[in-house]
Amino acid sequence: MKIDLLKKYREMPAAVRTSVWFTVCQFLQRGISFITVPVFTRLLTTEEYGICNIYFAWFDVFILFTSLKLPYEGLNNGLIRYEDDKDGYTSSVMGLISVLTLIAAGVYLLLHRWIDRVTGLSSFIMLLMFIQLMFNPPLMLWTNRERFDFRYRKPVAVTAVSTVLNLAVTVVAVLCTSHKAEARIIGTVFVQTLFGLIFALVLFAKGRTFYRKQYWSFALRFNLPLIFYYISQIILNQSDRIMINYYQGSGKAAVYSVAYSAATLMLLVLSSVNGSFNPWMYKKLKAGQYKEIGRTASILCMLVGVATFAVSALAPDLVRILATEEYMEAIWIIAPVSASVFFIFIYMVFANVEMYYDENSGISVISIVCSVLNIVLNMIFIPRYGYFAAGWTTLVSYMVLTLLHFILMKRACRRRKIPGRVFQEKTLLGICIGVVVLAFAAMGLYRLQYYRYTALVLMLVILFVCRKKLIPVVRQMAKGGTRDGN
Repeated sequence: MKIDLLKKYREMPAAVRTSVWFTVCQFLQRGISFITVPVFTRLLTTEEYGICNIYFAWFDVFILFTSLKLPYEGLNNGLIRYEDDKDGYTSSVMGLISVLTLIAAGVYLLLHRWIDRVTGLSSFIMLLMFIQLMFNPPLMLWTNRERFDFRYRKPVAVTAVSTVLNLAVTVVAVLCTSHKAEARIIGTVFVQTLFGLIFALVLFAKGRTFYRKQYWSFALRFNLPLIFYYISQIILNQSDRIMINYYQGSGKAAVYSVAYSAATLMLLVLSSVNGSFNPWMYKKLKAGQYKEIGRTASILCMLVGVATFAVSALAPDLVRILATEEYMEAIWIIAPVSASVFFIFIYMVFANVEMYYDENSGISVISIVCSVLNIVLNMIFIPRYGYFAAGWTTLVSYMVLTLLHFILMKRACRRRKIPGRVFQEKTLLGICIGVVVLAFAAMGLYRLQYYRYTALVLMLVILFVCRKKLIPVVRQMAKGGTRDGN
């Protein structure tokens, strides 16, 4: 058995093996991040933990402007375009990011009082951020450069070592000082700077190019048009915590962050499910097997809906595992955020169809519309109803985003004159309504422990009874082909 598995693994194409191992890396990073939540919620006060989460939220905002996301799509497309000088292009992109970071640091030094007030972070913490902004991209560039050439062993090893080292250094740093929030941040900055510096030297030694007009021009032309899409994604992911900190302080932001960590536990599973479903669906679309897509999508959405209810129903237990009694208010946020993750999966399913038919033009527009909607709703409801409202504004924003993606998907299908419907639309609508209703129901069962567990057991029994319908779906996606062999 072991020999057969090893043989199948060795027979895998390099691209598949690389994808598998980078998925493992993603699980490792997110898994350890999730595991660290109960560690730091117990070592730090709610205010200190909130400061750390606000720092990482603002880091995601700032790195968008200092790197323009060049280590990702901009790198891959440039490596294809300049395949004769891939090392030179990579080191040149790093040079461009370094210049952008230095410019941003200069702007910060001129406006630091105003920026400190807006972010709610001290000048010392902001300076730490700019160090991390300088040395995070080289590691990302090196990792994605290795991935482009289907080399996975070194990136996997580096990811494992850096992730574990980051946890060890930050825990030791926090235990050794009374300035625990700063220590938590310094530990992360130290580890990323160490690895970033090493790989900056490696990339420059190979490429020996800091500036080349042709490379910089292409990178900017390619990535700048995507900036509004990236901004909208950052707003949807991070604006809640930033605005809660602004209106109600870092302590409430910390409670919300714990709830968000518990609810987005589902993302670990969803990223894996979509990674298998996406290529499978592309093959089905090419073969014109729309009924099979609709049936499979409905089953997967139902399974994700069950997982959503499970996370929502287990909210009190998850919070007790992740944090102390100070964070118990977080249980009232987990249900709507879990439902938001469900709608993320639904809109990703629709977006897969849009991207297959090259109907990408509207994606940035609807993302911006929904990010603006999220900000406006937060501005209205957080001051009025407190930070609990942020969970529901997030849910509403993702529901609207899902509806807009559905409209774009239908338009793409009409333009390609696809007969019938790709998805079982009434079934999906019923599942969506059911998920929202069950989110409310789960909240009503928080004080009725035995009823919560009974409901979860009943769902597991239903899944077991329906296993003969579910297992073939999983196996078919794993094969990635069609039943008729196409």
